[in-house]
Formats: sequence, structure tokens, C-alpha cells
Amino acid sequence: MAFGPIIRLTVGELSIELAPLTRESMSEFVNPAHGGGMQRHTVTRYMGGMTPVAEDETEWFDKTRKDNSIVWGIWVIDGDNRTLIGNSSLNNIGGDGHSGFIRQATSGSIIFRPEYWGRGIASATHKARTWYAFRHLGLHRIKSAVIQDNGGSRKAIGRSGYTYVYTERNEAFVDGELRHLDCFECLNPLDLFWKQWWHSNRPPQVSREARKLTFETLKWAEENVELA
Repeated sequence: MAFGPIIRLTVGELSIELAPLTRESMSEFVNPAHGGGMQRHTVTRYMGGMTPVAEDETEWFDKTRKDNSIVWGIWVIDGDNRTLIGNSSLNNIGGDGHSGFIRQATSGSIIFRPEYWGRGIASATHKARTWYAFRHLGLHRIKSAVIQDNGGSRKAIGRSGYTYVYTERNEAFVDGELRHLDCFECLNPLDLFWKQWWHSNRPPQVSREARKLTFETLKWAEENVELA
């Protein structure tokens, strides 16, 4: 497992494609012609202060090919032109519980070109990824975590039905201050997986409300996402 299949969607006037990365494309993450991407503090401020170079990106690519993860590049398509602007992933896919019966993953995403921030791309790709995870992989739960004050990421996952679970205190030092890490989960709303997750327990109100939102996410994806 390494890269996910091609998924196409439209965000406003933009044609977006989630598609496998190539080793050659990894230099785009730090391309100085586009402002340096992940070498910019504004892009990586919530990622522990790391400043990658091209060699780090190709090393990450080689490692990812062997991980138990599914990764997509986020591409903007304009005719024959393909512009890489970020990536999205389902990491550490595996089973928990008795005999690995419950399957889950941890999600991650970044858009390294700020000119594409605030245009709904992150939210739409989260929804497409959630749909693929639940409809095609049969995952029970997706976990995610967001450094507090990273409001854009928090809003993007919230629109897919992620709910707050707990906070890890003092997980990052950002712009001169210690910041906490809020942890979230998104549960598969389909009856089979929902019942397996909760067993005889009554889901709390916040989870039931989130389930409605995740159903809306799946419906949106069925109508707006094309799996190539």
C-alpha cells in the first residue's frame, strides 16, 4: 500500500485531482519558483519548525512507498497542465481490537501553496478522502489532530464530521508560545460499521450529530467525486 487511485472533483472553477505522486514531482514541495513551498514559515509553522530540502522530500517519497498508508498528491488541472499544490493521506492503516476487527487510520493533509488557501480545496479533499476511506476501504474510524489556533485545518476537518475527543497539552512551540494539540475522530456512519463501533453502547449526542454531517459528506462525494 502506498498511493491511492485517481479521484477527480471540482472546487468552484478549479478542477482538482487526487492522484499518486511521483519521485520527480517531490521537488515541487520546495520549489523556489513557487515561493519555496514547505520552506516557508507560514506553511510549516504548525509542523515543528522543520525546513525540508529536495533530498528530504525524495527520502519521504521512498519511505512512503513502503508504509501502510495511502497518499495522494493534490493537483490543480488546467487542460494539459498539472500543478501540484499539496498532499492528503490516510496513515497507519490497520486493525485494532479482537483479531484486528476494527479498522482505522490517521489522516493528514497540507496545501503548500498559500495562493490556494481559503478556496475550499482542503475541505473538498477531506470529504473525498473520507468517502474513499469509508465506502471503499471499510474503515471504522479516521483520527486526526490539529494544533490549536490552526483554525483553517480545524474548520476543514469539521465539515466532514470530525468531532473533538481530547487535548494533548503543550505539544508544539509555535511563534514563541506553547500550543496544545486537539485530537479528533470521524466515525463511519454506515449502519454496519456504526453498530460494530458502538456495540450495545448508546452513542453520545455529539457523535450522533456528527454522523449526520458525515452522511452529508458521503452524499456530497457520491454526487461530486469521480473515482477514475
